[in-house]
Amino acid sequence: MNPPPRSHVLLVGIDAYARVEPLHGCANDVDAMEAVFLDRLAVPAEAITKLVAPHPRLSRRSRVPEDRPTAERLRAALEALAGDQVRAGDRVFIHYSGHGTQTLPRGTRTTREALVPVDALAGGDLLFDHEINALLRRIAARTEDLTVVLDCCCSAGATRSLGRAEDSAVRFCSVDGPDMLSPVALRGGGELDAGLLSSFDPSDPGFLVVASAQSSEPAHEGRDARGHRHGAFTGALLDLLAREPDERLQALRWADVWQALRGRVTSQFPTQHPCLVGRNERHLFGGPFRQQDPGYSIRELDGKVRIHAGSRVGLGPGATVAVYGPSPAFFPPLHSPEDLGARRGLLRVESATPSYATALPVGSAFHLGEGARGRLVQPGKTDVLLVGLDPFDAELARWLSAEGPFEVVPASEHGERDVEVFVGRSPDGRRWIGDAVFGFGVTGSAGEAPLAWVSGEERRALLQGLLHYARYNLPLRLARRCLDGPGVLRMRVLDARNAGVLVPEELADPPLPEAEPDPEHRYRYRLVDGQPVCFSVENRSSAPIFAQVINCSASGRVEILGPTQLEIAPWRRQTFWLRGHLGRAFPCRVSAGRASNVERLVVVGTTSPEVDLRSLQVKESFAEAMGVTRREMVPDEEEPAERWTATVVMVKIVKAAGRP
Repeated sequence: MNPPPRSHVLLVGIDAYARVEPLHGCANDVDAMEAVFLDRLAVPAEAITKLVAPHPRLSRRSRVPEDRPTAERLRAALEALAGDQVRAGDRVFIHYSGHGTQTLPRGTRTTREALVPVDALAGGDLLFDHEINALLRRIAARTEDLTVVLDCCCSAGATRSLGRAEDSAVRFCSVDGPDMLSPVALRGGGELDAGLLSSFDPSDPGFLVVASAQSSEPAHEGRDARGHRHGAFTGALLDLLAREPDERLQALRWADVWQALRGRVTSQFPTQHPCLVGRNERHLFGGPFRQQDPGYSIRELDGKVRIHAGSRVGLGPGATVAVYGPSPAFFPPLHSPEDLGARRGLLRVESATPSYATALPVGSAFHLGEGARGRLVQPGKTDVLLVGLDPFDAELARWLSAEGPFEVVPASEHGERDVEVFVGRSPDGRRWIGDAVFGFGVTGSAGEAPLAWVSGEERRALLQGLLHYARYNLPLRLARRCLDGPGVLRMRVLDARNAGVLVPEELADPPLPEAEPDPEHRYRYRLVDGQPVCFSVENRSSAPIFAQVINCSASGRVEILGPTQLEIAPWRRQTFWLRGHLGRAFPCRVSAGRASNVERLVVVGTTSPEVDLRSLQVKESFAEAMGVTRREMVPDEEEPAERWTATVVMVKIVKAAGRP
């Protein structure tokens, strides 16, 4: 019998910094979290490690032993959690409240983020992103039940706390001239990581990291109802926890509180937007959880419902969205009996901005309930998928238009809108699904093999294939609609075959050559099956851009290749490596059954830090969606106007000479 899971809690609160204006709410943060663990979650005192440097004027009493949060002690506490004291299944919770910083090492165009121990400004060293992330991965290797909360700033662009009034302190301090890599990290010889949040698989890094602000934003302090100072994020979290009964606390998921928590922080401090990396199905304080499709995040607001997705991803006025609870974990086929039985209700979009929509219930009002998720059922009139059918069959066109969100026209018809997907017929009688890149080769002209084949007159398979294409097409359509800043984003695919010879300082902005261009000039690059690559994205504007890289694969899957909501500073570059490991390249692959792949890499950038495109991920291939093969789920002040920009890079991947 496996032993019961144990809890390991590390609480770090630093107010009393030397040489900069002190903070006032960090010790309060960890004292209050200590009370939650001791009194409400029954975590034994010996399971809590506490490192605190309180403000000299703060009157407090700690209930567990505590040490001073020097770099040495903080590093030792993290090393202990990565050691034998943590067993598989144990629950690890880390909370850091204090200063964060960001530095630009000499000779580079990539910043490094760091936490600031109490002695870092008085002869000690910083804890840089690469060292922290390596330690977190080592902890995660011992247990998958790891939660990290960072209530600090991590940006050189944030407003400094120096000289501000006590009630508006910001958890950022400037550090002049630090070395890029700490001596400990250099001795370790392990993989390096770029950024405190930009270094993890956005869909599931194996644990959960919560940050109180985006990398360019200030993390504020404020007062609670009793006048006590707390970090804005931690204070909002504590207030939400106080409203929950003790018996529910252990079962509370981040999905249950995230929108309310984020909304509370941002309403108080409009320049601060908390972010979360990992699966929000995880419980706040650990424990087994079920993975699920994310769907749209939705919440009630002033008698209406706000959907955190907008017109750029197909939720324009008139769109219909189905609302589900936590179950079923994965959405059933659209309009199936399982789907209809799982719905809590329907919403119709009344108005939309590029990044969110406002909706009202269809029919009688219903309660969204806990863990509410949404997905698109029917787009608005301007967002239906335009299908070109060749040869045109009027009866089939009527049936498809009645069964799905399509307008079916003859393939040669040219109206106000361009045909987005084609259904053709090959000489052997089979129908195929393709688009401007895929499918036309079967008719004798230049082109790639179709995205999917449909045997004979299997209408239902054709319908499922087109429904799948409607999801697959959303990032491609998004790129076509992002016209606010043409040329702002530049993406290069770098040949990473020699990445192993680079020194650590070069990996964040590697001096690697671009991949070979396509000799036929049909695509940007020509890659070889198995070739390692990484992606460099440059912001060529004077404003920060929050970027996301999406791959529309030839198989029909849609993958987010790097961190969501990754900020790229003006005139800077960010390099995307596999799961954030500096130096670990993405391997190119040709899909089974294909002679070559054409991958469409979509880089989407927006000035809004609230945009989250994870709902665009598509885990099924065309074959799985059409029932050819079984889907295998992978355990998986006034604001300036919002601007969107995007670019698409097409690469062809071919098999190496001599390979079958």
